[in-house]
Amino acid sequence: MTPLVLALGLAAALGDLLGGAIVAIPRSIGDRTLKLLMALGAGNLLGVALIELIPESIALIGDAAPIAILGGYLLIHFFEHVFAPHLHFGEETHGVTVIDAHVSSTAILGLTLHAFMDGVAISSAFLASPGLGVIVFAAIMLHKLPEGFTVASVMKASGSGRRGTMGAAGILAVATFAGVVATGLVGDSLAGYSLAVATGSVLYVGATDLMSEANKEFNILNPVMVLVGIAMFFALLGVARLAGVEV
Repeated sequence: MTPLVLALGLAAALGDLLGGAIVAIPRSIGDRTLKLLMALGAGNLLGVALIELIPESIALIGDAAPIAILGGYLLIHFFEHVFAPHLHFGEETHGVTVIDAHVSSTAILGLTLHAFMDGVAISSAFLASPGLGVIVFAAIMLHKLPEGFTVASVMKASGSGRRGTMGAAGILAVATFAGVVATGLVGDSLAGYSLAVATGSVLYVGATDLMSEANKEFNILNPVMVLVGIAMFFALLGVARLAGVEV
């Protein structure tokens, strides 16, 4: 595992902490801005998953790729609906202490799996191709802020103070970095399967979580931001190829 992979994994982990800090400090990001961020992230993740990750997974492990991708998708779906049934990727609107402690605990568990798979996606993409790794990292960073924001909002709604709120965001940060390290330790032998499972996770976050939240706003800005997110992916892909990086 190269220092660059570790550095980008750490940067992704810090994204969770930043999202948590926005909730923990007095000033917070507005609902409208958050929805636009999620629309941007949805477009970017969809572009990465459909244009790069799925074909790369098939190239690495062949006919087993679709099954592994579906498995990754269903894994996140299962955890969200069993362990975090009240989880949303937007700001929680409940009053303080109206969320039971078990709800906040299950939300943390569900998002921790999300965060771990983010790290797996970054590391396994780098094992497939450094250029692909950079692109996956950039896409994942776009939803790290809402991810940290969400878990911190849930904690705040359950009555947690600043320490508990930031602690929850810190758990996600550790899980993200753990995913990067764990996949790096496994090495090339399981890189294709790790990438395929992570692809399913990325597809779920982009197409189901982020897109559903973005779709709650009916105006032209949200679909435009989805298109901007896709355009950002293609722009980054073009820059990488112009630089001679294999993607």
